[in-house]
Amino acid sequence: MKFHKVLVLAMSQKTDLREQVENKLTKTLQENGISANGSLAFFGKEMETLPKTMDDWLPYIQQLKQENFDSVLITKIVGQEGKDAKNAIVRYYNEFFGSFKEDIMKNKDLYSEDEGFKDYYVHRVASNLYCICEQNQEEDLIWKLNVDIKQAFDSDYLVKEGLRLFSKELIKELKEQDLFVTNK
Repeated sequence: MKFHKVLVLAMSQKTDLREQVENKLTKTLQENGISANGSLAFFGKEMETLPKTMDDWLPYIQQLKQENFDSVLITKIVGQEGKDAKNAIVRYYNEFFGSFKEDIMKNKDLYSEDEGFKDYYVHRVASNLYCICEQNQEEDLIWKLNVDIKQAFDSDYLVKEGLRLFSKELIKELKEQDLFVTNK
């Protein structure tokens, strides 16, 4: 069975982070020919606070079915693990430098005790795809993806970069599974 239309739902208490995750994943799916909408974009302000019980979710699920959604992709940051400096990355390791001077100046303290190797965090990001296409049946888990992102989600740049890396892996895995009808 292939799916035709997916709702992207990010689970976070921070509405701005939810919106960033939903927008990035929705855009990535759409760029790959998959019909997708984010929950905040689709439901509007009423979805800023997530329903607490399954009974509270039922009207939303019914509305999705009426709008021909047949799946929901739930994505969440499920854990964080610290890493010590022995395995750490450096602050500017993966940036593009336009000049030799910029590279040298940004990394001049690379081997100093204060600025060199930094502790960093691995964020575990998980996505689960559920079928909501069968009438009067339990919403079933169809597919899942767990990815470790080796950077913090504490600045706009790092959130964007983490989402870019995650969405790249998400599309790669979805294409391998061939779960969606695409328009490409």
